[in-house]
Amino acid sequence: MAKGDHIYIQCLGYDHHGIDCGDGTVIHYSGSIKGGTKKIVRDSKSKFANGKSIKVKTYENKYSLDLIVQRAEFRLKNSYKEGYNLIFNNCEHFAYDCTQGKPDSPQVINGGSALALGMTVAGLAPVTATVSAGGILGLVGVTTTAVALAPTIALGGLVAGLGYLGLKALDNSD
Repeated sequence: MAKGDHIYIQCLGYDHHGIDCGDGTVIHYSGSIKGGTKKIVRDSKSKFANGKSIKVKTYENKYSLDLIVQRAEFRLKNSYKEGYNLIFNNCEHFAYDCTQGKPDSPQVINGGSALALGMTVAGLAPVTATVSAGGILGLVGVTTTAVALAPTIALGGLVAGLGYLGLKALDNSD
């Protein structure tokens, strides 16, 4: 491991990512996700590892090691402006952004694919249907596409009613 490396540890069901600062510290997201209290911090490498083996993510193209650490330090200093989001702004997004300038999370992408595959195998594949839009738009013939799980479609009228109520709530949520 070296300064500027994108490092990670394997946890139960996910990997936790950070940037090695080269001085025995790591910049990463830490804290509880309850109430949005997860924030970017600088911790010792041992605290980051939490007794687990640290691995290094390899890249074909990445910023210089000094620039990677500078980007992580900038995000650390300005983390009050950021909000942690498991899907759109997590520790892996952070490490990819510092390393390549593009936030990314293969875990989220692969997790979504695995969820879709699991739902399909279980007979819960998403099904789309065209329904009347909610509110005044529906009255003038505007339609929208609704997505539901296959077993739900069998409930027909209930889906249409719930879809209408959901779209109506969206239509009125200014």
